[in-house]
Amino acid sequence: MESRRNFVKTVLTFGTAALASVKALAAQQAGHGKAAEHSMHMAGANARPKSRLSQPVPVESPDIAQLPWRMDGNIKEFHLVAEPVKQQIAPDKVLGLWGYNGSAPGPTIQVNQGDRVRIIVDNHLPEPTAMHWHGFEIPNDMDGSPGTSQDPIKPGGRFVYEFTLHQEGTYF
Repeated sequence: MESRRNFVKTVLTFGTAALASVKALAAQQAGHGKAAEHSMHMAGANARPKSRLSQPVPVESPDIAQLPWRMDGNIKEFHLVAEPVKQQIAPDKVLGLWGYNGSAPGPTIQVNQGDRVRIIVDNHLPEPTAMHWHGFEIPNDMDGSPGTSQDPIKPGGRFVYEFTLHQEGTYF
């Protein structure tokens, strides 16, 4: 049963990430083409197009909520609750899963290069947990690898992750 749960969770997570990546890349490429075209038209044929978009392209995760955030000074603060959830995956099939903020996969966290983020994680699961931020260039003590870079978050416990994002993308 545990291997099926992990399989379903993995498939849902990777499928969502792949779809979001494809949509974000397509939107970014469309934006680059328009920006370059506009730039060359405005400055003449010898002009070099801008290398970046002026506005970040948000990730679109179909059927997955955006995690709300608030500003605490210059820190973008998010709150995640790891918890058991019931999720309908077919008209007659409801699964008991572990998720975040009432869903599996959990909500999308929108952050940009240069953001200082604080992610407060409360563990309402019956087992210890941690958040490993795949591919982010962050301090080791914020990387969420139980037994290596942090102690696991015990049931009923809380851990506050805080770091600045230094790169675009995740290298995931």
